[in-house]
Amino acid sequence: MDELLQTLLDWVALHPYAFNTAVFCISLMESLVVLGLLIPGAAMLFGAGALIATGALPLYPILFWTIAGAITGDFLSYFLGHHYHQRLRVMWPFRRYPELVNNGVDYFVHHGGKSIFMARFIGPLRPIIPAIAGMMNMTTGRFLLIDIIACILWAPVYILPGMVFGASLGLAAEVAGRLVVLLVALTGFAWLGVWLINSLIRILRPHAASLTNRVLHWSRNHPHIQPLAGSLLDPDHPEARGLAILSMLMFITLWLLLLLISSELLHGQLLSGIDAYIFHTLDQLRTPWFDSVMVFFTGLGNQRLLAVVLAGGVAWLLWQGRTQAAVHWLITYLCAGLLTWILKVTTAIERPLESIAGHSFPSAHTSMSLVVYGFLALLIARELPLARRWLPYSAAGMLILLIALSRVYLGAHWFSDVLAGLSLGIFWVTLIGIAYDRHRAPVLPVRQLLLVTGVLLLVVGSWQTRQHFSRELALYEPRIQMQSIMQADWVKAGWESLPAYRVDLEGGHSQPINFQWGGSLATLQLVLIKQGWQPAPTLSPVSAMNWLAPEPDINTLPVLPEVHDGQHQTLFMIAPHAADEELLTVVRLWPSNRRLAGSGSTIWMGKVASLYVENRLPLVSYLRSRNDYVAPLEKLLSALQNRASIETRSVLRAEPEADIYWQGQVLLAWETAS
Repeated sequence: MDELLQTLLDWVALHPYAFNTAVFCISLMESLVVLGLLIPGAAMLFGAGALIATGALPLYPILFWTIAGAITGDFLSYFLGHHYHQRLRVMWPFRRYPELVNNGVDYFVHHGGKSIFMARFIGPLRPIIPAIAGMMNMTTGRFLLIDIIACILWAPVYILPGMVFGASLGLAAEVAGRLVVLLVALTGFAWLGVWLINSLIRILRPHAASLTNRVLHWSRNHPHIQPLAGSLLDPDHPEARGLAILSMLMFITLWLLLLLISSELLHGQLLSGIDAYIFHTLDQLRTPWFDSVMVFFTGLGNQRLLAVVLAGGVAWLLWQGRTQAAVHWLITYLCAGLLTWILKVTTAIERPLESIAGHSFPSAHTSMSLVVYGFLALLIARELPLARRWLPYSAAGMLILLIALSRVYLGAHWFSDVLAGLSLGIFWVTLIGIAYDRHRAPVLPVRQLLLVTGVLLLVVGSWQTRQHFSRELALYEPRIQMQSIMQADWVKAGWESLPAYRVDLEGGHSQPINFQWGGSLATLQLVLIKQGWQPAPTLSPVSAMNWLAPEPDINTLPVLPEVHDGQHQTLFMIAPHAADEELLTVVRLWPSNRRLAGSGSTIWMGKVASLYVENRLPLVSYLRSRNDYVAPLEKLLSALQNRASIETRSVLRAEPEADIYWQGQVLLAWETAS
């Protein structure tokens, strides 16, 4: 994935004219009558803004082509309306959207020429108002005057937020390019999740009632099926007995189906390759910050927390006399929980990480969080107007998907485990939810219900995070398999087996690992401090404000931490420098998977680099590694040479291919007995 993103950035940098054309076409289609409703132009222009912030694209040409595309699309829409007039209403595809056309006419009549300007910033009206203006015989000169001004102002409004997002990614990229990939993926994942939920509600809602009525009518001609269908769909049919039988049948059917999916035949041939690919891809993208975020979300799917939220919600519903809602929620939880447990015991599939106890298939975190949060969303949505029902579903859906993602990211479950957990949870919430929705029930005080469950989630979640977060973080952190090596072997040739470059998207082949240390970090740190080196100050919100300074001083800018192969730097020090120097020399060390035989000391690998002020991003200046790795290495060597208890040796790697000033020099240093 790292290589894919870097390839995309390289291609954009090499083909700016092709991207300009793409931006023009996107802006045109997003403005074109009716078609603009189907084109996610806002998201695409947001992405263009992010690419501008990375330096892959120039700002002004992109703004020009965005404005040109918008004006062209609006004028084509205006021309269609001006040419066909009222015939536009009966032409395809306008005849399929009579309400949209009527709303556009009303809006134009009410606001006049101002509607052209205002509609440019309102998504549903943007692709229809220019055609309405033409249909209502607005003069061409007046239309173009207003539209051009609106388009000139509209383009920055849509592109600048992407630039701000890209600037934040630029900071993240200097720390860890993997973090950029994960942030972009998570943002896209969140947008896709909300879009999918809204689309499903919009597509299924008009047909749900008629479909259930047809099923109910069909079941009345089949005496053996009618009691089961009636208990689920008929508001006048008692549901207890039929729903119990139906639940048992579905329980056995779903158990057999999921057991078949998880069998060695299918799991070994069809799913294991996908599972392994996703596991290893996410494992390569892990960063300490994202580990913390994912451990937090996985905690929200903890079984004890879910049980407390459910018990509190059910108890409150019973106390309020809403027995029907409480019983349906509890039955859904018990059925899903029992089936999840039986499948785990029956399949006995091992987890991706052996350090995590228990069986893997299906993911109980996923299935049970979907049952608790999903059914709570169903209870709340039932009491809301149709236009607002997407809100609880979207909120619950995002939380559940983040919990599911955390399980795969942390290596607690395979992708197929999470998929099965989602399927199992959706099935039971849908089945029992339809029965609850189709039968008469008292109105729920949803605000109080949301307050009770929200407070429980906040209190128990906070307590759980405070008590167990560090332990959970240690449980899921990547394990390093240490190997012993003799000091003589390491100095002679073993050093070549360690990575030559920082393992990260931002590192690529441009940030070499040019320093290796064998011994105690405390010894190295003490020697450097005596030579005037100082530990790098910790990044804080106060120091981060200096990133926004218009003319920043290199001595006041915070030095960003970096990640190598998913690990934080352990040692981070700055060389002494004059107040007017334009470069900072820093050394960073990460632990390797080698230790010296005998002493047991870890061999540390690191990067000695010079930092300069990067101000390419709009409104933000930060420190970035310079492509010269010779001068800073010489500065470190002078600090370590001829020091008591330390020996040094300079070695040379093969000629590097990277476009940097580095001939492959690596400094080896180790602690000696004194």
